[in-house]
Amino acid sequence: MQKTLVFIPGLILTDDLYAHQTEALKGSYPIHHAETRGMDSITAMAERALDETSGQIVPIGLSMGGCIALEIARIGKDRLAGLVVMDSTAGADTETRRAERVAEIKTLKSLMQNPEIKVKFKGITNQLLPRFIAPQFLEDQALTTRIMDMATAIGQENFILQQTALLNRHQQMDMLENFDLPSLFLVGALDTLTPPPLAQAMAEAAPNSRYVEIPDVGHLPPMEAPEAVTKALTEFLGDLA
Repeated sequence: MQKTLVFIPGLILTDDLYAHQTEALKGSYPIHHAETRGMDSITAMAERALDETSGQIVPIGLSMGGCIALEIARIGKDRLAGLVVMDSTAGADTETRRAERVAEIKTLKSLMQNPEIKVKFKGITNQLLPRFIAPQFLEDQALTTRIMDMATAIGQENFILQQTALLNRHQQMDMLENFDLPSLFLVGALDTLTPPPLAQAMAEAAPNSRYVEIPDVGHLPPMEAPEAVTKALTEFLGDLA
């Protein structure tokens, strides 16, 4: 049975995140890009991805997209041929990260409610880019422009919805311990938002998993090291029954 690859973008990102992987794999697999806008629930995003596809699927998600992929595995395991989670976590936010999300939502809502303040929403600024990509990519104008364009396309209303969804997401470590389908956990070695130990913990919990760490990249390996990520995906998908 042919497997559909379901690419799921992260917080404030779009399907451009997976441009290289989509182009490389579209000749071998049906591809679906999951919708993450207009919903304030990780479960709702997961349900939509299941509803918009048929047959066997392989969810492939990064960051928030990884949380959605894990939720798809929790509620729709019978539809899965495998699972790919990149630069994400199966656990809850730290208190610091949770406080950051709450503050970001509060600040943005306040600005939106003040008609006298006209701030162009960027989502990812030059100050935030070092949290997304490794230092050597900060001067890559083409890459940084693509990242900022994705954030602009998502917009402030969806940013609030997505942050709210992440605040209320399920913890998934117990699910992973019983998830016996093939799984791939991939992470950038220099990721500071969801560092390698989080991916290692997921790989250790899942009984039929493999772990791939991409050197010299940060939170967005599909864009920072597209060939390496595509290679890892191709090898993993090729081994699926």
